[in-house]
This record gives sequence, structure tokens and C-alpha cells, in this order.
Amino acid sequence: MNEFYDSLTESDRACSSRVALEYGRALRPRYQPLLNAKAASTDPYYVGLSSALGSFTHVSKRVALVTGTMLLSDHGVGEVHELGQVTEAYGGSLSTHDIDFRPAPAHATTRYGMVTENLAELGQWLLNAEPLMRRGLVWYGPVFAEGEPGVSDVDAGHASRTDPGPPTVIDRSIDFLVENGRAVDLSRDKPFASKVVRPVLEIDLPFIDSLSLSDFAQVTSDEFDSYRQFRTFLRSRLFELDDALETVDSQVALERVALSIRDEMEAATAEMNRAARSQALTRSGAVLSTTSAVLAAVRPDALQGALAVGSTVAAGAAGLWPTIQAFADGRAKGAPGKWHYVWVLQKRSSR
Repeated sequence: MNEFYDSLTESDRACSSRVALEYGRALRPRYQPLLNAKAASTDPYYVGLSSALGSFTHVSKRVALVTGTMLLSDHGVGEVHELGQVTEAYGGSLSTHDIDFRPAPAHATTRYGMVTENLAELGQWLLNAEPLMRRGLVWYGPVFAEGEPGVSDVDAGHASRTDPGPPTVIDRSIDFLVENGRAVDLSRDKPFASKVVRPVLEIDLPFIDSLSLSDFAQVTSDEFDSYRQFRTFLRSRLFELDDALETVDSQVALERVALSIRDEMEAATAEMNRAARSQALTRSGAVLSTTSAVLAAVRPDALQGALAVGSTVAAGAAGLWPTIQAFADGRAKGAPGKWHYVWVLQKRSSR
């Protein structure tokens, strides 16, 4: 997807409808190979979802927390927006003994378009999800529609234009149908994905609900290593549900896992949140215990490295904090823990 986004000009980006149309045109020649690659993929977490366009942001933020790659498509409901037409020349040569009969070439013109409810809304989603798309975490699968070929004689000088036919729905690439906030497993071919995709859409995850898609996507891309660690952790916790989603107590089971996740998250990030909100505390000598607890939980390498050199800077807490901060910053995101990703998401949502 990098090639598509790199090709967008400033004027393109200023018009979300144009972004959607350009995406459809860019994807069409690559579409079938992409669908074939998904079908051949051995990644159990490469999933296809069909959702209403209005739910794309909600689905993107949540499902990206557990999947490897997500193909997201709308239901093929809406108007057909014309993308262009393809004209192919064809003709033939027949030989009867020594006489060649060459009929005049003709042209077959096929119009093609993309089915969606709202071009502007789709284009804005494509812009907001750009960091996720560039990382290969998600891509949009349009529902294309093609008209019947119109044949024109060269001498006629015109091609007939026909209305696009019904859309070709990519049924085989869709594993889950999302309706009313819940995912229905259509394929039964992704048992591992089913155990995490279905609950992640329903579980309480307040640290992302108030976050815009553009902020979520940017943090996920920037903190990619930490994101992957959190993704592994979240999958393991959702696996604990096992078959509880099929029981009458499914909501109780979901809440139990949600509470467990929140407890661990709060234990790891509460001190860091306090420190981030209070610059005055950061400057004082009282930060030593707070900083130590935070870095031990979130970035232990920074704490150990800072303590190793702290004595050369200052013996007091006021000298240790800048050392810790400089060491942490200088590591260039040196393998942060899974909660670092959540902490950054929380910081972004509080802006």
C-alpha cells in the first residue's frame, strides 16, 4: 500500500472522495493476486471481515489488536461509483485455401466501478488508517462491479455503454460478518482467529474507545514492537475464554477477562500516568521511587542502564531522573514492554 499512499498529492488528500476513487483504481489490477495470497496464507490470524462502513473505525481499532492482517470490506450495499473503463481490441484471421479473410477488428469496452455507501467516508477512513495500511495490518477490499462488454465496429466510431451489473461479492475471502457489534464466523476455517476476533469486538477496552482512528493507527505504527507484544498478550487472555462465548454466561466471562486485563494494565501504568501529568513531580527528588517502579514495569532496560551509570552523574534522585530519561530516550525504543504501547495510547487519548 505504500505505493498508493506515496502517489497521493496534497490536492488528492484534501478530497476524501478522490482518495477512495484512486484507491479503487490502484487496487483493481492487484486485487485478485491479493485475494489469492490471502487464500494461500498459512497465518491463522489473517482474516477477512465484512462490516457496515459506519463501523469501520470501531472494527479497525479493536480487531487490529489481535489479528496479523485484516481484510476489511463493506457489505456491497450502496451506489456503484464508476472508476473507469477498459477497452480491448480483438479480431481474427481465417484462411480458406489461398484466400485470407481478415475481418475488421472490433473493440470490447467494459465499464467498472466500486460499490460503497459513501465515498467521502470511505476515503477518510483510508486516510485515517494509513499507518496501519502501510504496516500491512489492514487493507480494504472493495466490492467491484463490471458492466457487460459493449462491442463497437471500427467504422461505427463509438462504443455502447452499459450499466454495471450486480457486484461480485468476495464471499470466499470473508471469514466474519460483523453486525450490531458482533462477529459471526462464516467460514469456520479460522478457529484460532475466531477465539480472539469475536470477543475483542465485545470486551470492554476503554483505553482505545475514546481514541481517534488516526491516533490509534499512528501509535500502533510508531510503537510496533510494543504493540506486537501486547497483541500476543491479549490473544492469550482471550483464549482463556475458550468456549464461554457460546454459553448464557458469556458476558460474565468477558467481563472477568476484561477485569483481569484492566488490573494488570493499571498496575503497570498508573505511576507512569501520574508522572506524565505532573512535570513538577518529575523535577523534584521525590520521583526516584515513582520512576523506578514505572521503569521496572514498563522499560526495565532503562532502569538498569541508568542505575549502572547514575553514580557518575549524581547520587541524589534529582540527578538520577535525567539519567534515566536520557538512557530511555537514547535506547530508541529498545524493546519496550507490552504496557508501553498501552501507556502511549492512554497519553494520546488524554490530549
